Amino acid sequence: MRTLLRNTVVVLMTTLLAAAPALTAAAPASAIVGGAAAAGGQLPYLVSLARGSHFCGGAVLDPTTVVTAAHCVAGTGAEALTVRAGSLQHASGGVRAKVASVLVHPSYSSATLDSDLALLRLATPLGGGGIAALPLAAAGTDPAGGSAQVSGWGAVVQDGPLSATARLVSVPLIGRDRCRAEYGPATITDDMICAGEDTGGKDACQGDSGGPLVLGGVLVGVVSWGLGCGRPGYAGVYTRIGALRPWIDAHRADG
Repeated sequence: MRTLLRNTVVVLMTTLLAAAPALTAAAPASAIVGGAAAAGGQLPYLVSLARGSHFCGGAVLDPTTVVTAAHCVAGTGAEALTVRAGSLQHASGGVRAKVASVLVHPSYSSATLDSDLALLRLATPLGGGGIAALPLAAAGTDPAGGSAQVSGWGAVVQDGPLSATARLVSVPLIGRDRCRAEYGPATITDDMICAGEDTGGKDACQGDSGGPLVLGGVLVGVVSWGLGCGRPGYAGVYTRIGALRPWIDAHRADG
């Protein structure tokens, strides 16, 4: 199964083949699919993570802590990373801060993408207008319905260039049993939630990894992976914040 991580990397997840033998290579699709360019003030919590240039998203938890996906930063030294906040442009505006340290969830698996979560501690606090922290889902929260919002600077078409301006789209959350029916029972863990239309057309994509999935003004998920982008019958898969909230609280800078 060829699975698309949402930070422009395509990986072969051989350990999941037995669980999902019918899946095939991802087909090209448009992405942040079905969305629109964000307006000023809509995404004060969204940040761009860069290694020279944008490659992943994230969300502000407090002035010196950003949450993102583990697969974005695992094995990367903090000195190589910068964060831009308070701007809808990933390459200009807002405030930039260097990353002081990277904390990857200890249960993260690059093979299964379980516990795909990391915290970035910043060298200097984020300040200024247009920046706001995003509240976290409570420990144990496991949403399986409702319309959530995902945002980022992901590619306009799969394998295409990034969007210069942040985009956002509303996606319906779906139950874990249904998501397991799509991807295979062993593929979707209890640390994951899924969102997407049956008919496709609304999703995150490459360059959106680590970005926030927001339900009712609360961070419930982090963009992790999916088969293609907006492909019918395959929802986007997100790290479940409610499952990992205790670890976040124990390791965030103001915790």
